[in-house]
Amino acid sequence: MHLAALLLALEKKEKGQQRDRGSPSPAMCSVSEGSSTDPLVARFKQVEETLEKLHRENRSLKNKVPRYNALCTLYHESAQQLKHLQLQLAAKEATIRELRSSLLGQAREQLRDSERLSARRVEALSQEVQKLNQQLEEKNGEIQQMINQPPYEKEREILRLQKSLAEKEKAQATSDVLCRSLTDETHQLQRKLASTAEMCQHLAKCLEEKQRKEKGNSDDQIPTERSNQLLDNETSLQALICNLQDENRMLKQKVAHVEDLNAKWQKYDASRDEYVKRLHLQLKEMKSQLEQQHGIASAQTNSDLMHKEIFRLNKLLEEKMNECIKTKRELEDVKKASEGDNERIQMLEQQVLVYKDDFTSERSDRERAQSKIQELQAEVACLQHQLARRQDSRDTSSHFRVHIGNQNHMYVQTNVEHLREHLHSLNKLLLLRTMETQDLRAGHRVNLDALIV
Repeated sequence: MHLAALLLALEKKEKGQQRDRGSPSPAMCSVSEGSSTDPLVARFKQVEETLEKLHRENRSLKNKVPRYNALCTLYHESAQQLKHLQLQLAAKEATIRELRSSLLGQAREQLRDSERLSARRVEALSQEVQKLNQQLEEKNGEIQQMINQPPYEKEREILRLQKSLAEKEKAQATSDVLCRSLTDETHQLQRKLASTAEMCQHLAKCLEEKQRKEKGNSDDQIPTERSNQLLDNETSLQALICNLQDENRMLKQKVAHVEDLNAKWQKYDASRDEYVKRLHLQLKEMKSQLEQQHGIASAQTNSDLMHKEIFRLNKLLEEKMNECIKTKRELEDVKKASEGDNERIQMLEQQVLVYKDDFTSERSDRERAQSKIQELQAEVACLQHQLARRQDSRDTSSHFRVHIGNQNHMYVQTNVEHLREHLHSLNKLLLLRTMETQDLRAGHRVNLDALIV
């Protein structure tokens, strides 16, 4: 736009100059016009070219502006990230320094501890070396003593070991017999426990049936005192059954203890058999070693080994003998306890049988008395019915008949009174019978309590 304005201004100036000079001839005018327009056209073309170049540069610059803006934003972001990363690096370097210092301190402490432990170990090892040197000196002295000993002492030691093995075999045989006897006793105890449990269950069922029958019959006939006594008897029997159940549990626990002892004894027998076999093998090896001795050095080594083995075997034999004695004592205690329990079980079974007989006899007596009472009540009802009939017919009869009816009425009344007295006596007998049975039960209960205690 500025260039166009400049061109217009130049054209106006040239026109003004031409006017001032005057109007020349047409030929001169044409020549002057042709000569004046050529440089202007050239300049105009140059200006247009420069304008086009400027337009192109402007377009290219406009296209590059957003790219430059993006680069600037990226530059700013990268600068911020660099600052953030520099801060993180500084923090990490600080943590690394702290960790290095802490690790160095820990390493120094560990080195000090390791030095202390190594010093202690060196001291302990030096003490152990001294002890081993002393033991070597003692063993050398023992070897010299064994070398100086005559050969028949070695044979004596072997014979002694053989005798100890024979004794161990005898003890093993006795222990086998004891184990068998204990197993038989445990089986017997289990059978007795099963029988007593069955008896207790049967008695409980009988008591339940008796309670049901007595509850059904005692609503109209048995007095309250008798029902209370029966309840007391039932509670006492239930307590007795509970005691029997507790004793049954205790016996089961004892049987389990005996079975555990038998299992331990069997394990001990198996280990002892293995130990005896090892002893036999060791004796054979020792005999073979004694036979193969042909020099002083071999004699020294074998004597040392024999001495050590003999000492070890003696210790093992003493330990095994002590274990055998302990197990025998435990078995004897278990036997005594089982014998006492068997006696108590027999006494309790006898008492249970006595109770059963008493219950059956009492039940039969009650049933008989009940039947008699029912018969007498039926007779009384019949007599009362007859009396009512005779009283109705007495008004229509004559004086003689009335007199006879009065005599019959008196006779019937005497019969009724006699029957009532008989019923009263029967009730008294029943009460006496119940009191006797209660006394017997109390005596049996006292005996059972004494046995249980």
